[in-house]
Amino acid sequence: MIRKLAKKKRTLLVATVLGTMTMGSCVAAEAAADDTIQTRDVVVTASRTEQEVKETPAAVEVITKEDIENTGAETLAQALEMAAGINVLENGMVGNQSSIRGMNTNQTLIMIDGRRVRTENTSETQNYYELQRVNMDEVERVEIVRGAASSLYGSEALGGVINIITKKPGTRGGSASVDWTSRQQDTGFRYDLGKEGKWAWAMNGKVSDVRRRMKDTASNQYGKRYYFGLDGRMDVAKNKKLDFFVNHLYEDLYMIDSAKAGTDYDHRRISTGLKYSGKDHLGEYEAQAYYTYFDKDQRTRSRLTHALTSFDDMTFNSYIADGRRTFNLDDRNTLTVGGEFRQEDYESTRIKKGSLGTVTHEGITNNIGKVSMDYGALYLQDEYAANKRWLLIPSVRWDHNNDFGDEVTGKLGTTYKLSKRTRFKANVGSAYRAPTASELYFFWKHTPTAAMTVNIQGNPNLKPEKAMIFDGGFEAERGRTSGKITYFHNKVDNLINLNTKFGYVPGTGMVANGIYENVDKATVQGLEVEGRQKLGSRFTLRSTYTYLDAQDDNSGERLTGRARHKTSLQLMYKDKGHGIDATLWNDWLDGYRYSSSGKNGSTGASIMNVVVNKKIGKQASAYFGINNLTNRKNDVLYYDGRIWRGGVKVTF
Repeated sequence: MIRKLAKKKRTLLVATVLGTMTMGSCVAAEAAADDTIQTRDVVVTASRTEQEVKETPAAVEVITKEDIENTGAETLAQALEMAAGINVLENGMVGNQSSIRGMNTNQTLIMIDGRRVRTENTSETQNYYELQRVNMDEVERVEIVRGAASSLYGSEALGGVINIITKKPGTRGGSASVDWTSRQQDTGFRYDLGKEGKWAWAMNGKVSDVRRRMKDTASNQYGKRYYFGLDGRMDVAKNKKLDFFVNHLYEDLYMIDSAKAGTDYDHRRISTGLKYSGKDHLGEYEAQAYYTYFDKDQRTRSRLTHALTSFDDMTFNSYIADGRRTFNLDDRNTLTVGGEFRQEDYESTRIKKGSLGTVTHEGITNNIGKVSMDYGALYLQDEYAANKRWLLIPSVRWDHNNDFGDEVTGKLGTTYKLSKRTRFKANVGSAYRAPTASELYFFWKHTPTAAMTVNIQGNPNLKPEKAMIFDGGFEAERGRTSGKITYFHNKVDNLINLNTKFGYVPGTGMVANGIYENVDKATVQGLEVEGRQKLGSRFTLRSTYTYLDAQDDNSGERLTGRARHKTSLQLMYKDKGHGIDATLWNDWLDGYRYSSSGKNGSTGASIMNVVVNKKIGKQASAYFGINNLTNRKNDVLYYDGRIWRGGVKVTF
């Protein structure tokens, strides 16, 4: 056992050293121009304006559509697997985490084309399902901002932002794809109708069939997921566009809770909206309004008699309008002003405020409550080029919530060019996350088994989570080599935690009573290292490493659900002449802290993956891959063996 542990730590150390070596080797001589690493990706999420990745002070990463196609990513979770500083581990059998730099999953803001994704809003469910719901056939690129962004995006962006940028309607044509894994099968399409007059239209759709896994006494959520979207773009005038979208998601899923009970999940989401954008001699501008309707029905039944034992109904309506205006004041100053208004109405059998009466299904009656929450915000940002080397970006945002009043957050980011290919970047500021309606007014009684009753209660006295953040680091590229190293430090107050206590009640059995509380202060700090080295004309080696020290300041204990060390070593092969792309990568997790049955523990894993993509002519491609190549299993991390996957895509 000791030898195995020592071997694992040596392997981890080797991978880490490789990553840091590529950073250090940036002082080497330049290679030929055609071998130089390119870093001219443009992002819009970090500052709400277009900036090159190497210019923006924020820690950002871009996943392109080529990256998605080459790795055969059929879900957003798969597309994010090789990204630096983000954790997308499975969350039990009901989705994936999307934790950035050790912050909680519900402290990450997920957006599609700059629009907030609105669905579940408890700390145990918010964002966990979304990485499985995105139609990857529609994705142009994914932008990841690591670190707080509340000064531009307000609540929920305490940990960072994931912004999915979709393809826009264009030339007539389309694509169809089929993806198969040992866990699910997906069939998707996209069709651009071309441009008629001033309008261009495109439609896309996807059907996913998630297979059942695990034992007969507990399973994942399995069943069908259907998605359809329609997008339109109107060229109003030169440099002026009107975008329209509508999409529909429907999930018909089932989950085995125990040997005697199971739950049906019936979810429906409809989103639609308009955005007007343009550019003039002063700068860019945009305004958008969008609406989301989400309906969630859950029915828990006896697996023996099919009798209903409990149910939950929830309807969520979100109305959002936002806009921004950029002014190019002079050669040194670009000023951006913007604002946002949100109204969110939440009706549910799990809400104990604003009673709307009762609802009865098959002899069981529940109360229905309603909560309405209003948000307003204004923000200001200046991109100030002090000189050719030094960029400063201060930003400030005022938020108003009808329950919590006012909140002001600010941030100062800077990029200083030490040389043409070497930069220092730093950010300091504040961030916050407001409690959701569920965390405030939740009241849920659930009986997953005859021997267990779960009671979860909200807390109307909750305070917003607040954080002070800092990060600083160096980036460099020279010839075939590039590297980054960044230190980050987050000090978080009023962390919202579900405090659960277990007990036995005669005649009822085991009872778990949970209540949301502001109980924790935490420090989350660490180090990110990334290196990339081109090896000849076809191979590229990339390594990422994150050291994370996340602890509860009250108890001194490490926070659970986080790994102390996360390392990824990735070898990529590209043969343009034969249309072959291949990636072999290994991920190491070490010191993953978890809690089970009231006891804390630590675990780790080493997972190897491989995928090969082959272009077939000019209009088709196919891929084959294996995740968890060595068939590792870990109950804590939900690794349950080898995953086979493959797919075909045809364009026309």
